Amino acid sequence: MRILVVTLGGAQDMNWGVTVDQSITVVVPLVPAHDHFLPNLIGQLSSERDVIAKVVLARSSARSRNMRELFGTVRRLEADYGVRINVLATHRQQLAGQNRNRGWHNVQTPFTAFLDADDEYAQDRLSTLMQVAESENSDLVLHDFMLKERETDVLPMATWSTQDLIRTEYLYEATFAEGRDRAREGRTPGDTNVRVPQEGAKVRRVHHGHVLVRTEMRKTYAFSNLYPGEDGQFCRDILWGGGRVVYVPAQLSAYRPHMSAETSAGLTLRIRRRIAKDYRRLRSDLA
Repeated sequence: MRILVVTLGGAQDMNWGVTVDQSITVVVPLVPAHDHFLPNLIGQLSSERDVIAKVVLARSSARSRNMRELFGTVRRLEADYGVRINVLATHRQQLAGQNRNRGWHNVQTPFTAFLDADDEYAQDRLSTLMQVAESENSDLVLHDFMLKERETDVLPMATWSTQDLIRTEYLYEATFAEGRDRAREGRTPGDTNVRVPQEGAKVRRVHHGHVLVRTEMRKTYAFSNLYPGEDGQFCRDILWGGGRVVYVPAQLSAYRPHMSAETSAGLTLRIRRRIAKDYRRLRSDLA
């Protein structure tokens, strides 16, 4: 497999050098159809430059005809926002989990934040998640999200306290109340989700693609080739394996379903994913 790592700019000409407080590397799984979301994403992240060491774009389907424009966009964004961006590219088509794994293996900071390019994020979100991770000694930090069905929808102001955090034992009990059969996960929508104890009328949800994880977790865990659902399965793996997981009951990101990678994927890639899913189901049935 040919993999290209490109760092545009450098510590000397952009006055970059990781500071003590820059403890997070942001990893973004990226496909060509989502390149145009980068200006909005980097603009959002620029307000948290004090905690971000760099942004890694784990880009698949990298062809010369589309990479030239991407490199130009990245140069402009680095100059405009002062955010260090690495492009980690492969010419192959890859699933979201494969892109995330490639990006994760190029992280040297204590924490890794996985994001999607096409979604929106609350102000100071990364700083908040890192403070939670450090104060709770957490391996994985999850949070609620807003389903953004109209462009006029805006994230609500987050109001919560540390007493509202939902910790490992409660997440484990809610998620694995009936045990776990990992080989059969991915057969039914939602069966790869981490479940949150519910209280009252408000529904608590998890966006498994918008998480903060200790980078050292990659010694034991990785994203599978399951799609969709690989991000939820990854979170379940850490919870099942004894990791310290905490949930913030606040909508710190907005998911736009009409702009998802699955919606944007080409017909050939969608067919490949369907074949892979059917093959996994067949193997599970024969086991």
